[in-house]
Amino acid sequence: MLTLDFYFPVNSQSASPLKLLVLGELFSRLISGRVVKVPSGPLYRIVGTPVSIPCNVSDYQGPAEQNFDWSVTRANKHVGIVSTLEPEFSDPEYKEKIQKKEIWVERVNDYSVELHFKSAKFEDDGRYQCQTPSTDENSSGNYDDSVFLQVIPDGLSVSPRKSRSTVPVTYLEGKPLELQCVARTTSSVSTHLSVTWQLKANSNKSENLLSFTKDRWIQPGDLYKERYQNGDIRMGFETNGLFKLIITSLRPEDEGVYSCVAAEWVKEDGFNWKLIQEKTADIAVIEVQQLAQTLNVSAIGQKLTLNKGDEIDLICNVTGVEDTLTVEVSWYFSASAAMHPPSDKILVSLNRAAVVSGTDFVTLTKISSSEYRLRVQQIDETDSGYYYCTASVWVPYSSESWHKAAEGTSHPIGVNVDILDPTYTVQLKSIKVPSSPGESAELECRVLDLQNADDTKLTVAWYVSPKQLIGTSEVTVPVATMDPDWTLQLYGEYVERAEKGEIIFMKSELHTFKFQMQQALPSDRGKYFCNVTAQIKQRGNTWLKKQEVSSLAIDIDWKTEDPSLSIAAIEEKPVSTRGNTFEMICRVSAEHVEVPHYSVAIAMNEPTFMDTQHSKKLISLTRDSVVKLERWDDKDRSEDVVLEKVGDDEFRFRLYRTQFSDEGSYYCIVQAWAPDTNGQWSEIVTNSSNTVVVTFKTAAPQFNVTLQSEKPHVFQGETMEMTCAVDLSDIPNNSDVLYEVEWFVTQQFSNDTSERPLLLIDQRSVVTHMKANSDISVERISMHEFRLRLHCSEKTVAGDYFCKVTPWVKSETGTWQKMPPQRSDSLSVRIDVSVLDSFKMPLIYGIGVAILIGILACAIGYCSSRYCCGERITPRYEQHRLISMATD
Repeated sequence: MLTLDFYFPVNSQSASPLKLLVLGELFSRLISGRVVKVPSGPLYRIVGTPVSIPCNVSDYQGPAEQNFDWSVTRANKHVGIVSTLEPEFSDPEYKEKIQKKEIWVERVNDYSVELHFKSAKFEDDGRYQCQTPSTDENSSGNYDDSVFLQVIPDGLSVSPRKSRSTVPVTYLEGKPLELQCVARTTSSVSTHLSVTWQLKANSNKSENLLSFTKDRWIQPGDLYKERYQNGDIRMGFETNGLFKLIITSLRPEDEGVYSCVAAEWVKEDGFNWKLIQEKTADIAVIEVQQLAQTLNVSAIGQKLTLNKGDEIDLICNVTGVEDTLTVEVSWYFSASAAMHPPSDKILVSLNRAAVVSGTDFVTLTKISSSEYRLRVQQIDETDSGYYYCTASVWVPYSSESWHKAAEGTSHPIGVNVDILDPTYTVQLKSIKVPSSPGESAELECRVLDLQNADDTKLTVAWYVSPKQLIGTSEVTVPVATMDPDWTLQLYGEYVERAEKGEIIFMKSELHTFKFQMQQALPSDRGKYFCNVTAQIKQRGNTWLKKQEVSSLAIDIDWKTEDPSLSIAAIEEKPVSTRGNTFEMICRVSAEHVEVPHYSVAIAMNEPTFMDTQHSKKLISLTRDSVVKLERWDDKDRSEDVVLEKVGDDEFRFRLYRTQFSDEGSYYCIVQAWAPDTNGQWSEIVTNSSNTVVVTFKTAAPQFNVTLQSEKPHVFQGETMEMTCAVDLSDIPNNSDVLYEVEWFVTQQFSNDTSERPLLLIDQRSVVTHMKANSDISVERISMHEFRLRLHCSEKTVAGDYFCKVTPWVKSETGTWQKMPPQRSDSLSVRIDVSVLDSFKMPLIYGIGVAILIGILACAIGYCSSRYCCGERITPRYEQHRLISMATD
């Protein structure tokens, strides 16, 4: 430690303000060293419980894995326990315990271990020391640390207040529950006690209900936070260690075994609490009987036949429920015996607050503790049906929350109100039926023999079952509906056609309705019928659908022929050698298509290596003679493919400068289009032609690409070389082939794992760098070999390299044709670092920093002695008077 002492003059006259200034912040030299750490302790543990003491080391030098020696000091005697390095380190009294696995050391990681005791004993009291043998170049820091362990007696007890019974106790759902347990401790040291109430349900998994924590506050379990906040579950305390669990309203999920868990905690390191012991006692087995098992709801009465204007009187009987519980009762009406609450119509209800929601004609009254009377006055035909009641039992879960514990539904009681329904028949007549597309059609729907129609409204609906293909099921589609007030509702495609005036709906007479089509379409073929619904007036000026009658169907159809296309692909100019022009004619003939327009596409089945065929469209021509390239992948040959219309039903396809990649089967795909009545173009039929095969006498050459290096692993700064070789067969003359070579790399020390291009050497030997990098070069060393050099290699160039070769082959016509590329396997390149080079720069930096610190220290010392420690010496002059001669 460097210590600087400064002395300042006390003479105020000689010390100027400038000299009293502190010269900046004084630097301090931080000395770091090995740190061995165990808990500060003391550690208190219960006799008979397992004990573990952790120890870790930090800021050390040497190997990553450190060794540890454990020893204990008791009664001024130091004894070795166990060592991770020396097997003979253990004292004889511990060797037997270690062999019996009563004491062992567990390595957590390279710099941390734990000393374990299977069962603590009173004789295990003592100060335990953890020591690490030195692996540092210079000794600094601390190499050992110790903690005191004290084993204390077991003073924790937990039990029910009364003796526990194994017989389950049954409670009714919604009733309160209170359980008690006694938890105490007589520990000789200062400890805190925590108590947790647990419930083990049918899943055999214990869930925490409420806990009195070591910090003296209440903590609810994860599943019971809401119930605790609502006050439905809480904990009470009394003297002498009595803890209560209080549940205000039991629920079905509260069924199970209730346990009381007491835990003892001691404070370590001055602020951390450590659990040293835990005990559990079963308090009670609770069963909750659900109200749904006891509730019974019935309607008193039989099937009734009443007249219009009478009164309905029914009673709902609710049994199996205590008078203290809250019951909610509702009466429902259903047109059928099948009950579907709450989708059925609700007549009247009595809620939890005993408030009735009814009408002037429907009332509900509670006439006893279990009976609820329904009265419906001035009934009419709409009241005919089935009546049933539902009862819901509600349990308060908190002061603001209610739970529906049970719900029951009675059997339905049928009520019939006699009244004469309207009767009539419906007749559909065809005024005009089309015999071909474009002609008009007219249908007339009449209501005949209408009786009992006082206060009756008629609604007519038109339907059609379109003509389907053979083997498909018939579907009925709504066309339009006309209400009694002449409001027209259209559906689907008929909305737009009605707006254009193509179809018309009208009511020509009181009970006559007409449907007209100005121009029938092929899609209009089908069976048409009308449906008439009668509605009668009800109480409260409402209307009820009473009768519904449909007419017989009329078939609108005409003889049609299905359209078809016949397409022939004819090879005009066959090709057998590369470089020539392939020409194919597509001839189309259509049947049963009026004024067809054609769109044509040329497709090819390309043979693959697995002898399967892959189809792709090359070029297309729309019905407006617009040419479009589809999947023509070779952008350099976009002018080599041509498709043109040479006649009304004839199209020519040409492929110039054919290559090996053009081999395959070519065919035509034709679509026929025709305008509809609205002038819109629609596709009528589609078909394909036969195939025309294009093959060459000379097969495509085969080649393989390999990437190799004599030394794939080099040191940093050296030059890395790799050679990309092409093995090409079926080429008699080497001058007939050129190569385009690309180099790629996937770097190892980068987040980007994609393949990154490095450089390209084309068939004309022109090199293009994909990335500005002067440390990469490439050369052609033979006809089929290319060499890549990485100069002054750094670690960043390490990765997986591969090359991709694209041959250019000279055809018989003298033109150069591009073949599909082939890539090599990956070559892994590794850059190693020299040990001497790795220490060179740190050593230079260290010497430079040391020299700089020395110069700075000398400068501070000089400034301190020059300006702070120097004192100005004032000369003293003594005044002596001359002695008179007379005195002598």
